[in-house]
Amino acid sequence: MFKCKECGSTEFNLVVQPGFKGTVDVSHNEHNEVVVTANQQEFIADLMFMNQFAVCRQCESIKRWEYFFRNPVVGV
Repeated sequence: MFKCKECGSTEFNLVVQPGFKGTVDVSHNEHNEVVVTANQQEFIADLMFMNQFAVCRQCESIKRWEYFFRNPVVGV
């Protein structure tokens, strides 16, 4: 998961190219990773992707994302 460095929000909107024809869906998998599906192509978003294409819903910051894990694994 990702968190905005400016406001701490984890909610975002993706910005796609204006000429893009198709659908884009965002979901989370069982590991709480962000899964993006664009025209039947599915991939897990990484930090580079987020900083290129995600805008914070709360404060509208761009390129301000960092990894964020709600429940860190303890005792590994």
